[in-house]
Amino acid sequence: MKDYIRKRAREAGFDAVGVTSADPVDIECQLRDAVDAGRMADMGWLARDPSARCDPRSLLPGAKSVICCALAYGHGGIPGRTQRKQGFGVARFARGADYHDVVRGKLGRLWDEIRKERPNAKAKLCADTSPILEKALAERAGIGWIGKHTILVNEVMGSWFMLGEIVTDLEIEPDSPAESMCGECRKCIDRCPTGALTAPNVLDARRCISYLTIEAPRVSRSTHDSPLTTHCFSYGCDICQEACPYNN
Repeated sequence: MKDYIRKRAREAGFDAVGVTSADPVDIECQLRDAVDAGRMADMGWLARDPSARCDPRSLLPGAKSVICCALAYGHGGIPGRTQRKQGFGVARFARGADYHDVVRGKLGRLWDEIRKERPNAKAKLCADTSPILEKALAERAGIGWIGKHTILVNEVMGSWFMLGEIVTDLEIEPDSPAESMCGECRKCIDRCPTGALTAPNVLDARRCISYLTIEAPRVSRSTHDSPLTTHCFSYGCDICQEACPYNN
């Protein structure tokens, strides 16, 4: 079944696929610490029921597996007829088509193929809109490891890819988790112009250019005027990813 899923995922247009169990991911304490310390800024939804957010079965009772898929994008973002945002200072992921629509469409096509083999199976499709910790699940599914900049990294694709998940009641043999290959490298941390990466794998959203320009565009940026002006980012930020050796 897993070989079938891998083949159909590739046919649907995904660049990588992995499977993990629907057991909770073991990072609830980290999530609670980040919320309690204020590092999540105004993203209050992350504080709502962390236990459920860590458990895929909260989306689909009886779930047994999570199929994690990755879609790579290039300098111009994800290709599509409708371009989301263009212009200087826009992060790569947002330059092309809206990844929510593209990833969800591909997940739908993949699930349609799976249902041909397992017509009674149930699923919940997630494309960055469901309360699920997709990076932690994808790491456990072997797609990549969470780098020191808190972004998932794949040895071949680097970090230029988006994620999507199918939470299902199908029982599928899980893949082995990915192991970090960052080693002693800290280029992403050193290159962050606002010091948002306060330690390996620790991001303070209150200092993050992506947060300031996407999640909280009306937040006062007085303390970050210089970095924002110097790097001319108007929507998102790619600086830490551009510093990563796996993206070069």
